[in-house]
Amino acid sequence: MKVERLLAIVIMLLNKRRMSAPELAHHFEVSLRTIYRDLEAINTAGIPIVAYPGSNGGYEIMESFTIDRQYLSLEELVTVIAALKGVQSSYADSQVGHLLEKIKTLATTGSERTGTGTVHPIVYDFNPWGSTKESMSKVSQLRQAIENKQRVSFLYTKLQGDSQERTVEPATLILKGYVWYVYGYCLWRQSYRLFRLSRIADLTVSEETFNPHATAIETLKWLEEWEGVDQVSLVLEFSPSVHVRVKDIFRPHEMEQRENGSLLVRTVASNDEWLHGMLLSFGEALTVIEPEAIRHRIRDSVKKMIERYES
Repeated sequence: MKVERLLAIVIMLLNKRRMSAPELAHHFEVSLRTIYRDLEAINTAGIPIVAYPGSNGGYEIMESFTIDRQYLSLEELVTVIAALKGVQSSYADSQVGHLLEKIKTLATTGSERTGTGTVHPIVYDFNPWGSTKESMSKVSQLRQAIENKQRVSFLYTKLQGDSQERTVEPATLILKGYVWYVYGYCLWRQSYRLFRLSRIADLTVSEETFNPHATAIETLKWLEEWEGVDQVSLVLEFSPSVHVRVKDIFRPHEMEQRENGSLLVRTVASNDEWLHGMLLSFGEALTVIEPEAIRHRIRDSVKKMIERYES
């Protein structure tokens, strides 16, 4: 514990420059005498500690002292810091916070304090849109269960609306786009499955532990589940009023500008509820040209909507 405290004191002094002995004692919940001994030990180890008297006094590490970066340049370390801040935004993790403090220390050069005012050219924010404290709590619970190899149980609702109790041995958490998933071995299915966190309710972490099943997660075969098995080729025509939205969804090589100002889109997508809802959201600004089955489905949905509002 003493070694960890000594390292923590060094990191705090490098990042915050000057701290008083009472501040350090309060932070580490030890006596002033212990802090004085720690500071002396750090100084003896070759890290120069300087004491400043007065109301604004305290202890700091000599300004000329830095930890050798060795393998990474300052610019590379600043990039790592920006990325870690993005990771930290997605879920509460003390390990990420500690790592961020250490990386900041490596990026410290003289009087320059990276991360206390410098803005990186890129801001990474992995916090999904619409995330709540509840969803972040699920992430934290599952992260802990993965580390401790504990089984979890939950009520899972499939896209079709039916729900079922599942017991899973979680292997990894995945943030895909703006959606969190957990990938694990489902005891009911007797195979690895992907579960969307927004469809998980009544999550419980069991005291029961497990031995991981043999699987090659590195091959990412489970990514196929995101693509779906039912792929459909689409030809869509969008009116000029929705061009901005269309360009947000589809890739440039899939779009063709027509003489009448409309956009013709040729793409391949999973034939699921998301696709159906997305197409309906364009209303009269969209004409489905192909395939005929999608045309009929959109037409039938619109008819039912009209009937409901006319009744």
